[in-house]
This record gives sequence, structure tokens and C-alpha cells, in this order.
Amino acid sequence: MLYWNPVIRQMLNAPEVVIYGAGIMGKALKTCITGSPYNVHIVCFLVENIKDNPEMVDDIPVIALEDAERYKSTMLLVALHEKHLKGALDKLLQEGFTNVVPISFDGDVWSDIRGNWLQEQFLSEDKIYVDFNYVLDNKAYIYVVYSEFDRELKEKEELQEYEVPIQVGAALTEKIMWPVRDNQGENISVKNRQYCELTALYWIWKNVKWEYVGLCHYRRTFQISKEQIRKLLHSDIDIVVTVPVLNFPNVRRQYCLDHSENDWNIMLKAIDTLCPNYKNAVEVVQSGNFYYAYNMFIAKKEILNQYCEWLFPILQFCEDRIGKKEDSYQNRYPGFLAERLFTIFLEHHKEYKLVIAKKHFFESV
Repeated sequence: MLYWNPVIRQMLNAPEVVIYGAGIMGKALKTCITGSPYNVHIVCFLVENIKDNPEMVDDIPVIALEDAERYKSTMLLVALHEKHLKGALDKLLQEGFTNVVPISFDGDVWSDIRGNWLQEQFLSEDKIYVDFNYVLDNKAYIYVVYSEFDRELKEKEELQEYEVPIQVGAALTEKIMWPVRDNQGENISVKNRQYCELTALYWIWKNVKWEYVGLCHYRRTFQISKEQIRKLLHSDIDIVVTVPVLNFPNVRRQYCLDHSENDWNIMLKAIDTLCPNYKNAVEVVQSGNFYYAYNMFIAKKEILNQYCEWLFPILQFCEDRIGKKEDSYQNRYPGFLAERLFTIFLEHHKEYKLVIAKKHFFESV
């Protein structure tokens, strides 16, 4: 999604929304936000004079302001021309509505909302919606992983303009958190309970074409500025990773203690079967003292493609032989193995220019 603003974020997090005004703009707003990329649930239209309005707009009821007591705290989008907006806002506040959001015909919020909707329409018709900033910057995007099980954080997270939230495990829930979800396009969203953030990685691999792409988490983000992202686009850097995690006495031993020696051995068998030329890299990493954790990185898209083409067959090999586990934490073994596999991949491809960036961890409440 190209355009973001606080109203769009609030709208996406609202369980239901009411539109004030059932005229031309109200109907246009309804058309934009009920479908992709928003999929907002509109419960009704509110109007001041029910006699001058239809009983329904499509399948959504139109009700009088005086009958809207239960919607006093619901997110209320006031969709009117600028000249009518102030009077309507004053009226709604006097009536006790507490979550009133103005969306004027010429306003920036309405421009952003319809811009995202139009982008979806262009894509469905095989047209290209080219944003001015993309032409200038050829942007890199880092996808930030969220799920319905995320913890409440102690500090407020502010997404950067190059960060795109993606909901993982979207195929396993009816809850819609963000416009970008891992069950859109070609995906493995149903595997999220085991694959964790890797369902987002798979989605990125199959569905986006930016020059640089990255992956991080709602609790772990790169400490990288907008200016550094701009410089990255014009550099010879291939991959950005986080500060490695240390394991003693070595990576293999620590994995076997924390998880499963059998799983590790099956992973080794997968590499021996599918890509035996990686044996030297395997030995260096498993007998070494560090690995690049969290499945967090930023890379040139062609390198990400190469990594995913190598990674996912190995994980499928392991999944076919290990299956599902009763312990929900240990059932995430594909994600845990992938952290070590990523390091093996990088050890094998020493030709890539790799740099290390700090991450920030958001503590939970």
C-alpha cells in the first residue's frame, strides 16, 4: 500500500466503522474501504434527515442520527464536502459522538484512501500505478511482521516510511490487521504456526519486485534512518544483517540443547541430499560460535530470491520427516532452523558484501 496516515491506521484497527452521510462522497468512501486493500466492516450510514435518504446503500442500512445511540463510541467517518463539514462535526460532538473523524472531499486523508484503492484497481486490470516518490527513489521496503498474537508493547512503535506492515497467519484467522497480508497472491500462510515470519518471507519472494527488500518484526526493527536507506540503494552492499547471536560451545550444540538434535540431523540430511556443495559451509557454521538470528535481513531482491529458492525446499524436506509437534514452541522448528540456514547460506556465498546493523527490541508490557 503506497499511502499511509493515522486515519488509515485507525480505520484498519477498528472492528467496525460508521459513515456519516449517504450522498455521493459517502457512497464513494464505502466503495473504497469495503474492498481491497482495506476490507473495513461498515455497519451503517448515519444521516440527520432520514426522509431525504434511501433506506439502504447497497446492503448497508441507513439510520437516523437520533437512533444511533449504540454507535456513540464507534469510529465515525464524516464524508462530506468541506463547506458542510464543520456544521456536521459540531452537531455530532453535541450529540455525544466521541470518535468522529472528518474526511473532506479535497482533504489529504481522502486522497490517500482513494489512491490506495486505485492502485488495487490498476493491478487487477494489469495496469501500473506509478507513484512519484518511487520514480525518484526506486525505494527499498522492509516488511514488518505482525500477527493476532502480538504482545502489547511498553513503547509506541512508529513505522518509518520505508516500513510496510504485513499480517502473518492471515489464512488462519478472520481478523484483518493490515492491508498487506501473507494470504494474498502466492503464499504459504496456512503454515504460519510452524514457519512464523517465514510465511512473510515467502510472500515477499513470490509477490514483490523492489530493488531491495527486508524483513523484521513488530518487536525487533532495524536502527536505520531514511537517509541510510537512500544510500543503500546507491551502494554495493548486498545484504544487511543484525549483530550475530553467540553460542557456546558451538551453534550445533546449543541448538540441540534448546530444540532437538533429531531436527538438526534431518536438516543436515536435507542439505546433503538437496545441495551437497554446502557441506563446507555447514561445518563452519555448526562448529562455530555465532549465527545471524531472527530471520531479519535486508537484501537485493535477486539475492533474496536465490536464498528462498534454496531455503524452502530444505524446510519442506524437514517438515515431511518431522511433521507437527504438540509443543507449540518447538513446533516452530522451521523458523528456528531457518535462522541457522540463513547463516549457512551466507557462509557459502562469501562473494556477497555483507554489513551489520543494530536492531531495536521493543519490550512487552
